Amino acid sequence: MEGFLLLTDGTRLDGLLLGARARALGELVFNTSVVGYQEILTDPSYHGQIVVLTQPEIGNYGVHENACESYLGRAAGLVFRSLSPQVYHPESEMDLDAYLRSLDTTAICEVDTRYLTRKLRDGGAQNAALFPAAIDTDQARAYLAGAPNMVGASLAPLVSTPRPVEHGSGSKHVVLVDFGIKLQTIKQLVQRGCRVTQVPWNTPFNAIQALNPDGILLSNGPGDPDAVPGVREVVARLMDHYPVMGICLGYQIMALALGGTTYKLPFGHRGGNHPVKDRISNRVFITAQNHGFAVDEESMKHPEIEITHHSLFDGSLEGFRLKERPVFGVQFHPEAAPGPRDCQPLFDQFLTLMGEGTHA
Repeated sequence: MEGFLLLTDGTRLDGLLLGARARALGELVFNTSVVGYQEILTDPSYHGQIVVLTQPEIGNYGVHENACESYLGRAAGLVFRSLSPQVYHPESEMDLDAYLRSLDTTAICEVDTRYLTRKLRDGGAQNAALFPAAIDTDQARAYLAGAPNMVGASLAPLVSTPRPVEHGSGSKHVVLVDFGIKLQTIKQLVQRGCRVTQVPWNTPFNAIQALNPDGILLSNGPGDPDAVPGVREVVARLMDHYPVMGICLGYQIMALALGGTTYKLPFGHRGGNHPVKDRISNRVFITAQNHGFAVDEESMKHPEIEITHHSLFDGSLEGFRLKERPVFGVQFHPEAAPGPRDCQPLFDQFLTLMGEGTHA
């Protein structure tokens, strides 16, 4: 079925519509990962976004249930160059087109993704929409005009668990505040002997305290960190009482709770090949990233805060820790789904802090 992609600047690209074969609306962003289209598609941090994949051929290894990252949030749409003519992986359970239909998600292929990526890189992210070709262009423009601005968008409430969920049965108890968690993060903790209680994004401090956790993990998630209502006060209290680890959106909210500020990046960091320098060990790690906002380093100039990580792409702040409290956060994704795995030891660091830290 023929379809087209329409951008807010008037650019139209025609292609082949896949998946739901319906309208899709969101901020258009690009991801430079070579593998992991299923993990990208089902990452809640992409809620409200249409993702352009720079890897040219997609779908060659099919889809497997174990690679799904969330059942609560996903990308609004997918754009790629070429659909593989067949699935080559013996363990595949479904092809990509059928999987997109099962998710009720629209995709478009046979478009020039190199052109789109350069356009977004040079001009910044912009809103876009996917349509069946039969839709009138004026109708399409009117629909696209209704796209929300990502600045000021509070999206974590849309992808968070609605009720507490228990995972694992280990000796260490982690309360995971869910702003849009990826399942691989939970698996990393359970594999390390943790019992994880996944709680909604707006769980009050007293309710978390009543669970008697050994540590707190603040998850990744979509949208503007400054727009998530009422959470920075809770996070500030959590950092006073427990060992805390923050990932991506969770890390940004930690910074806000410490008096920092955030800003929107021109086109974001999305991919599995982002070099980050650890200022403590002086090592460089290749990381997986997915964020459109960043923490302003100048706003984090405080004697208690130690800067730990920087992006080697643009120098932006990628991590910090507190000198007198068992608290740290990173902008990138250490759970490594689909990879790389360089930063998985950060979960071990979190477990060490839980062993050393005291809590009320």
